[in-house]
Amino acid sequence: MSASASAPKTNTRLLLVLLAVAAAAAALKWWPTKTDDAPAGIPGAERARVGRGPLDASSVPDLAKIPPRGAIVDVTRNVFRFYDKPTPMPTPVPTPRPTPIGPGSSLFVGPLPIAPTPTPTPIVPPAIPYKVLGRFGERDHPIVALEEGGRIINAREGDVVDGRFRIQKINRESVDFTFINLPPEITRRLPIPLP
Repeated sequence: MSASASAPKTNTRLLLVLLAVAAAAAALKWWPTKTDDAPAGIPGAERARVGRGPLDASSVPDLAKIPPRGAIVDVTRNVFRFYDKPTPMPTPVPTPRPTPIGPGSSLFVGPLPIAPTPTPTPIVPPAIPYKVLGRFGERDHPIVALEEGGRIINAREGDVVDGRFRIQKINRESVDFTFINLPPEITRRLPIPLP
């Protein structure tokens, strides 16, 4: 091998070694080192001091001038509220309390009597002004003859007489009447005279 051929290999190796030494020196410059003024046991405290210069007393804030948390401080404006004056609420008018009226007062009436329970008044149907004269006609559909003040009325079962009475049933010996505008259970019976 000639000396000229080995020179480029040596130059390349030397150049690589110098590059590695320069890289190591740059890395050491930025590598964090533990200093005596860094607090022990706090992770990252060493890295925090690396980029700073010497400690200056004027850069440390005065803690006496900083209000503690939770201290009441006058606030001039709250950005989260509107500052319209609220409308004044009217004062409530007290409601008068009634004065109790008891024995000895001129307004005291006393206990009120208990109203009696109303008893149902019985429905009294009007008197039937007719006289039954007799019965005639078919056995299944008989006709009854009634007389009132000289007037004779012939009627069958279900007929309404004078707009007030209805003939409910014509029996062999009697005639049953119901009343218009009264309950149908209220009936009256008139006898049929024997021939």
